[in-house]
Amino acid sequence: MENQEKDSQQETKARKAAMWPQLMEIGIDFAAYLAVPLLAFIFAGKWLDARTHHSKLFVIIGLFTALALSWFLIFKKIKAIKDVMDKK
Repeated sequence: MENQEKDSQQETKARKAAMWPQLMEIGIDFAAYLAVPLLAFIFAGKWLDARTHHSKLFVIIGLFTALALSWFLIFKKIKAIKDVMDKK
């Protein structure tokens, strides 16, 4: 009985340890999905504002476009993770 409990605890610890790389990958993906579009669209907006002499118009458009794109990419990733979890 004790051996079964120890085996079960060791198996749980091993499963948790195996999940860390996957969780780190998800965290890095989410950070990249948020940071890369934001930086790209904000800098593109600043460049367009300087070229067209608008006051922050394209920065604001870039911000909302980047947030929408980030939301879409994160939602897509969450859906993929959910599909994988449902198959297990």
